[in-house]
Amino acid sequence: MKKIFLLITTVFIFSCEEKPAEKITYSGNHREAIINNILTRRSIRKYTDQQVSKSQLDIVMKSALFAPSALNKQPWEVRVIQNQELLTEINNRFLNYAEGKEFQGSAAHYREPGFSIFHGAPTLIVIARDKSSNISYLDCGIILQNILLSAHAIDLGTCPLGTLVPILNLEENKDIIELLNIPEGYEVAINVALGYPDEQPVAPKRYAEKIKIIE
Repeated sequence: MKKIFLLITTVFIFSCEEKPAEKITYSGNHREAIINNILTRRSIRKYTDQQVSKSQLDIVMKSALFAPSALNKQPWEVRVIQNQELLTEINNRFLNYAEGKEFQGSAAHYREPGFSIFHGAPTLIVIARDKSSNISYLDCGIILQNILLSAHAIDLGTCPLGTLVPILNLEENKDIIELLNIPEGYEVAINVALGYPDEQPVAPKRYAEKIKIIE
């Protein structure tokens, strides 16, 4: 891989001093808005070229940081990639890996010209987990949901990208992980495409019978 120069910054979103959480009671329209945000979020697989602003990233990352985790271990490392050269390189790594293989879902179209494993999103979020914790996958799932819902609340689209996970964890792609400054002992758990939606997908079927109440 040719040398890619990255400007890596830490977003200082708020004071990190410990303080009691401000209690907010939601009612009426606020409560309905929260539920509606959950019910109307969809995975977006088509994006505009408009880049996500730093102020929008601040909102999404602050929401991510407030995700709960077991014993407050916060066993994750999160990287937000907006460097288009690096995104192109990661996409090419996927295409090289995919050659001759079969995939399900949108990844099955990787042979088509202009294919993007990020669905054309201008921002990629990489969530890595601490491998020493056998429940860090669960904690990363919680921070993922905070990212998805907070992005939707400010009119951004997202799509979790599982297909890319094993590719980024390959030894041959360790240079990407090092470039992202992800510590030893961590591996990629999930990725998220982030950007402005260029589609309005309908809700897929939900299986209510999978939830049962025991009284």
